Amino acid sequence: MKIPTRSLRQQEGIGFIGLIFIFAVAAVVLLLGLKLVPVYLELFSVKKVMAAMAQGEEVKSGTVTDIRKSFDRRAVIDNIQAVTAADLEITKDAGETVVVATWQHRVALFTGYTLLVDFSVSTKDG
Repeated sequence: MKIPTRSLRQQEGIGFIGLIFIFAVAAVVLLLGLKLVPVYLELFSVKKVMAAMAQGEEVKSGTVTDIRKSFDRRAVIDNIQAVTAADLEITKDAGETVVVATWQHRVALFTGYTLLVDFSVSTKDG
């Protein structure tokens, strides 16, 4: 019985350069994920506060000062630091009070490279 032999020039599997490339891409994706997760967690906290405010009486019938105080109280509880009550834009739309929070967050990725993420959350969103 003869055992089949293969030429030494035929490659099976992934090469060393390919493996290094895959590790580099995975490292960049992991770095982006680790740097962006806290930013998006804060976004979800702001969305939760805005949804609670939309159901609250302060937004429905309160003054601008009441709305800002309500946001400040809720922001302290949820540890929101990207948006303050002074950043809120409060308007009336068809008799309904709408509160909008708009902000930007800069994430330093590498030396000389920064990612800028724009956020906007409203009580009208849902």
